[in-house]
Amino acid sequence: MKLRIQFVLGLLVIAAVLMFQTSRTAANLEIQSAPVRDGSALQATQAAGAEVYTLGVVLPFTGDLGEYGKGFNEGIQLAVEQMNAQLAAAGRNLSFKVVSQDTGGTPDGAAKALQTVVQTSGAQVVVGPLSTSEVLGAKQFADQNKIVIIAPASTSVAGSIPDDFIFRVFDPPDSFAGQAFQGIAAARGYKNIVMLYVDDPFGTGLLKIFGDRFKASGGGEVSAVKYPSNAADLSSEMTKVSSEVARLSASGSTAFFCACFLGDAQKALKLAVVDPNMGKVDWLGVENLYQKSMLADKDQAALLAATHFTVVSTASITNPNTQPFIDAYKAKFNKEPGPFTNFAYDAANIAMLSMLMAGNNGAAVQKIVPFVADHYIGTQVQSYLDANGDQAIAYYTIYRVKADGSDFEEIGKYDGSTGTVTFTTK
Repeated sequence: MKLRIQFVLGLLVIAAVLMFQTSRTAANLEIQSAPVRDGSALQATQAAGAEVYTLGVVLPFTGDLGEYGKGFNEGIQLAVEQMNAQLAAAGRNLSFKVVSQDTGGTPDGAAKALQTVVQTSGAQVVVGPLSTSEVLGAKQFADQNKIVIIAPASTSVAGSIPDDFIFRVFDPPDSFAGQAFQGIAAARGYKNIVMLYVDDPFGTGLLKIFGDRFKASGGGEVSAVKYPSNAADLSSEMTKVSSEVARLSASGSTAFFCACFLGDAQKALKLAVVDPNMGKVDWLGVENLYQKSMLADKDQAALLAATHFTVVSTASITNPNTQPFIDAYKAKFNKEPGPFTNFAYDAANIAMLSMLMAGNNGAAVQKIVPFVADHYIGTQVQSYLDANGDQAIAYYTIYRVKADGSDFEEIGKYDGSTGTVTFTTK
């Protein structure tokens, strides 16, 4: 009898989550486009003494990643507003509020931001930080205090750790990206690679993954040039990169690979435009460089077009949740959502759904997050976690700058289930 009761309760929990997911699409258009115009239902619920759960937000609002962090925060605000509207409409005596802190984009800043949010608000679940170095900086405090971290954009394999309190949803680990770039290099016949990389877990991790795969597949030399996080200037690094490009090009087909954050890549690009060697080889770039802002300067755009600048980015698969999110975001903030903002929005929803099921308790939420995540259909991709709590589904689109430098164009795909790269355009 006890087993039968547990089984029935389990079915009820599953049904509740699935009913939320299937009803969410139908409700999204109404609530996302006009989420409780006067807020009267929510105000009435709060006035009646509603229980309030705090959702912590720990993101970089300043530093090189500041623009990403601000966009992420807006996506989270939208998710919380919509969830509160849903709860009020359902008559639930519960609402969510956000308490946020700036990490500054550094590991120490992330640790201090998490500690501040938790100690001042009692938050048990936090969305963020953004980069893996920040996530790892906050990890010790999170694990020791049983605070759940839902990180929407951390990808370094250094964060792939089982049985901790960190869950990295939607953006898959760089083990997949490294394989995708190796497939591109092999298809194009590059003999050598000169790699400029940020000296943090993301950059060093991708260098090792790609370098090992490149050499194992018969590639030649990978010459690595590192630069520090939040570097003010990359002149000396780009001088070395140029020298290595010239040296290796003499022995065979060589490409330049920028494993950089957006602001740093723009600094490197500005220097490359006047360099005698950087326009003579193909360029590769990581996901966050798939940005129109890379093409804002005419001369820089011409260089990227001439060097066939190629990036991989998580495939955008349209589903019924996609357009309602975009419409609601534009209605609230009067602009298009920024890069990966939807990942933060979806991460906030996974966090709140987990809290609704497990309560405002980090230890309990940690146990339920994988179940909720594995049943969550996001605005771009489906979440599904591996044994490390990382996104396990990886599909990338391969983009190249158009010949006229006006925009990016799709030229291929990467399938993480098979590890293969397929080009649709040469």
